[in-house]
This record gives sequence, structure tokens and C-alpha cells, in this order.
Amino acid sequence: MSHRFGPPQRNFQPINISIKGDSMQIVKDVLERFYNDIAKEIRSESSFRKIHEIFISVLDTAEGLSSQEAMNFLRQQLARGRVIIEYQNARDLIGDRLKDLLVSVINELTSANQNDIKRLISNARLLMDSIAVIAKRES
Repeated sequence: MSHRFGPPQRNFQPINISIKGDSMQIVKDVLERFYNDIAKEIRSESSFRKIHEIFISVLDTAEGLSSQEAMNFLRQQLARGRVIIEYQNARDLIGDRLKDLLVSVINELTSANQNDIKRLISNARLLMDSIAVIAKRES
């Protein structure tokens, strides 16, 4: 019996969507350019909905804070979101490519500067809501 150690070997192209970009382009990327790729990565609508609910709750709260408070809040609260993402991926309820996309969104939010944070929060919400449309359509 052989065991493979280390990260899984992946042979796929990542779903590259940055929340630093234009709002309309984010929506187009999700709902057009990467629609089929994202649809294949959502294996359970309810599992994605759990991730979506956590993200949206955190983003909504952060949106009402000052930029500095929002940055601190996101750094604290998105850790929980990361754990849920990893858990849903470990259970094979979301695919690796979607997990990587969501982790990159967390990384962009938690490394943002004060001048960009409000726009990134808004764009992250657009991205999450656009993915939720796919999850609902494909369920």
C-alpha cells in the first residue's frame, strides 16, 4: 500500500478572479467567463450557502465600520470563514478551485490598505452573490 504525503497534485487552471478589479468585470467573470468552472466546483448548494452566509454577514458588518475598524474586523472574522471553506472542501462539498478562489478573496481582504478596503468589501459581496446565483441555478 502506498501513501501520498504533502499537498494533492493538481492538474487544472485556477479560477482567477480578483476583487481588486472592476465591479462589472467581476460579475461577468463569474456569470459568464467562469460559469461552468464554478458550477462544477459547487457540489452542494447548502454547503456553499453556509459559506455565503458567513461571508455576507462579516462583509455587511464591516461595510458599516470605518475603514480602519473594517480592516481589523475582517482580519479577525474571516478566519472563521477560512475554516468553514477548508471543512467544506475536505468533505468534498466544494472543489479545490472554488476553495482557492475563496481563500484568495480572504487574502485580498485581509491584506488590503485603508484606501481600498470599502471597494474590496463591495466587490467581495458581488463575487459571493454571483457565485450564489450559480449555486441556486445548478441545484
